[in-house]
Amino acid sequence: MGLTTLAAPFVPVFRELREMRYLWRHPIRMSNAHLLATLGSEPHTPLDEAVRRTLEGLGCLPQA
Repeated sequence: MGLTTLAAPFVPVFRELREMRYLWRHPIRMSNAHLLATLGSEPHTPLDEAVRRTLEGLGCLPQA
């Protein structure tokens, strides 16, 4: 982080990264109670299907 600190006044991205450092150091816990109240249940996509669809969308696999 030393070089980003020195460059922060001149490089906006480094300045913003320094401002967001707290997000890397402290875990963020968020409740999904509002989502569950709206949807009724939390949707889950099986990992194999999610990976396959992602790879198809990126053009790494032929479309099914």
